Amino acid sequence: MRNEDIEVMAEIFQEHGISASTDVIEKVASDFIDHLDAMHEMRMTPFMKSVGESDFEKVKRLERELSLAKSNLAKLSKENQVYHDNVMQRRRASRVWIEDNTVKYSL
Repeated sequence: MRNEDIEVMAEIFQEHGISASTDVIEKVASDFIDHLDAMHEMRMTPFMKSVGESDFEKVKRLERELSLAKSNLAKLSKENQVYHDNVMQRRRASRVWIEDNTVKYSL
């Protein structure tokens, strides 16, 4: 415990008209510092509205994730179309589909 902490706590006590011995003031200051440290370690801040992701930030994050998912889906869809067209061309198929993890086609 720093002497400055004890001196500040003694000044606060005096401002509020509280008379206490130096030992009591030191114990109160120590307990309060321990409390602040525990609060910091426990991250009690999720209960506070201002800390964490705001609704606006959440919407923006979800929009980015949705955009990325759409982009990935478009890429996979294009890839699928390329495979589809390739099978149709190589096999001169009139129709191509996947059944039980097997590519099937009809002539």
